[in-house]
This record gives sequence, C-alpha cells and structure tokens, in this order.
Amino acid sequence: MSSDFTSLEITPDMLDDAIADILEDYGDAIYQATEEGLTAAEKVLIKNLKIASPKKIGKFAKKWKGKGKKYKLRRYVGNSTMVKSGGKEIPLANILEYSTLHGKPFIRNTYANSVDEMAKAVMNEIKKGV
Repeated sequence: MSSDFTSLEITPDMLDDAIADILEDYGDAIYQATEEGLTAAEKVLIKNLKIASPKKIGKFAKKWKGKGKKYKLRRYVGNSTMVKSGGKEIPLANILEYSTLHGKPFIRNTYANSVDEMAKAVMNEIKKGV
C-alpha cells in the first residue's frame, strides 16, 4: 500500500520507499488502463469479424461476442452459432475456418488485419489512463 510522500519532506532514508510507492501506483494505473485497452481492442475485433463474416449464413455475423474477463490481461472472442453434423453440434466458426470441404477461412486473416487497430485502441486507453 502506498504512502503519500507528497506532503512530507523526504529524507535520504525514505527515498527508496518513496520511489517504490510511486512505481507501484504507476504500475496499478498502467494495469487498469491496459485492461480497459484490451476491452477496446476486443470491440475492434468483434466489429471487424462482423464485417468479414459471410452474409449468407443467417445471423452468424451478429453472434460475435467477447467471452468476458476470466483471465487478467486477456480477452477472448467467439461466435455461438452451432450447426448439426453427424448428430453433434459443432461451432460454425470451426467449419468455416478449418473445413477442407466447406471452409471459407476469414477469422485468422481478420484477426491479423485487425492487430494494428487493436494495438492503437490499447495504446489510446493507456494514454488516457496515465
């Protein structure tokens, strides 16, 4: 927990603690801003996946969603559209991305093409938060 050294005269023996506290506060601010930036980046990817999704497949494009903040400094995006195949429910995104017969890969390319825009979204949030 940080101390407020701004109202104190810092003596030489307090300098190490003062610097450590300032860096800890700064690290907390960077962490929070990075979390907000990742949420902004997630929104960028979802927007781009919706645009790139095949339009002939019903509501597939509308089903891209973030999977929540289960892990620190990570975001996951997925699509909940399922189709029946061999009596089992299979994610349509998997078929589109990986099927050798019915595939129309676009997810990996959309992610790769979104990296710059996502990085800018993260950096903008970090700049706002610090």
